[in-house]
Amino acid sequence: MRLALISQTYPPMVSGVSVAVGHLSQRLAARGHAVLVLAASDRGDPYQNVIGGAQVIRLRSRPTPMRVGQRWCWWHKHDLHQWLEVFRADLVHLHDPALGAFLVPDVVHTMGLPLVITAHALPINLVHIVHAPPRMRRWIESTLWHMAARRLARFDAVVAPSEYAAASYARHAGGRPIAISNGVDLQRFHPGSGSAEERASLAGRFGVDSDRPVILHVGRLDREKDVDVVIRAAARAMGQVDAQLLVVGDGNDRARLMGLAGALGIGDRTHFPGYLCRENIPLAYRLATVFAISSRIEAEGIVVLEAAASGLPIVAVRATSMPELVERTGCGYLVEPGDDPGMADRLVNLMRNPSQRERLKQASLAMARQHSYELTLDQHEALYRRLIENALPSPTPAAG
Repeated sequence: MRLALISQTYPPMVSGVSVAVGHLSQRLAARGHAVLVLAASDRGDPYQNVIGGAQVIRLRSRPTPMRVGQRWCWWHKHDLHQWLEVFRADLVHLHDPALGAFLVPDVVHTMGLPLVITAHALPINLVHIVHAPPRMRRWIESTLWHMAARRLARFDAVVAPSEYAAASYARHAGGRPIAISNGVDLQRFHPGSGSAEERASLAGRFGVDSDRPVILHVGRLDREKDVDVVIRAAARAMGQVDAQLLVVGDGNDRARLMGLAGALGIGDRTHFPGYLCRENIPLAYRLATVFAISSRIEAEGIVVLEAAASGLPIVAVRATSMPELVERTGCGYLVEPGDDPGMADRLVNLMRNPSQRERLKQASLAMARQHSYELTLDQHEALYRRLIENALPSPTPAAG
C-alpha cells in the first residue's frame, strides 16, 4: 500500500502525537509499505529527509505559543494535492483533528482517495487550557463537540486511541469510531535486570541516589497536566518513606513546578532533567520504583503504556482513559482528581511492599502486551486495506 500520513508534529518534536505518528509511519515502512509523511518543520524552514524508511516532507512552520518545542504549519491545498499526486497515495491518514480536519478533506476527496483521521485529543484538552468560568468552559466544550461532529462526518473512518475516547466521540459526535491503541514498543520498553550494578549505573546517569526508591513522572509540564498534584503527593509520601522524585519532560510550567518542589521541602530530592533523548527515556522507567500521573485529559496516555511495558505499578487519577488502562487491568491504583493525599497513600503503600509491586508488575506487563506495536499495526493495516478495497471501482461486467 502507498500510505500518506499528515501530522503537525513529528520527531524530533516531542509530544504524544509525534511519538505515535513516528512509530506508525516507520513501522509501516518496515512492513514494506510506501510511506509519505507531511509534517510541520521542526526547524522552521522546509526540508526533506527519510526516517526509518518513511519519506518525510517538512513544511515551513512557526512556533506554537502554548507548547515548548512545538511548531505548526498551515496546510496549503495546492501543496497537499501536489505531494499526494506525486506520491500516488492509495490512502491518507490525518493526525491533525484541529486545522487539518477543516482543510485536508477538500483536497483528498477531489482525488477520490479514502481518508482516515485519528482523534488523538478530546475537546476537554482545550477546555483545560482556557482560564474561564465553568459556564463558559461548558459552552466551549459543547461548541467543540458540535464542530467535531460536522468535521468527522467527512472522513471514511475515525480512529480513537482508546475505548474511552471512541465512546466519547460516538456519544457526542456520532458515527462509529474505531478504537486502535497508539501502541508501545516492547523492545525498547521493558523491565531492567534489577541488579545493583544496573541500578547504580542508571542512578548515576540521572543524578539520583541509587539507594532510594524513585517516584517517576513523565510528560509535558503544562498547567492542564496537573503535575503539581504528583509533586504534592510525592512530598507527602517522602515524609513517610525516604524516596526521591524524578520529573521527566518540559513545558511552560516547569519553573513553577520546580519552585513548588522547593517550597514543599523536597527540592533536594526532586530532579527535573527536562526532555530526554530517545535512548534515555526507557532507562528512566527502568530506574523507577513506581509511576505517577495526575493528568485528567489523556485520550490514551502513551507514557502509561511505556510505564506498564517497563513493569512499573501505576498510580493515576480516575479520569478519561485511566480506568480502562489501570483499574480494569489491575496494574495500579486510581485516586480522585486532585487528591494528592490519596495518591501519597498509594505511593507509600507500594514503596513499602515489594511483593505488591511484583504482583502489579506482572499485571502491567500483561496490559502492555495487549498494546504492542505488532497488534496495533495489524489493526491499522486491516483498516487501510478495507477502505482501499471499498474505494476501488467495481469491475465492468464482460459483454455477453
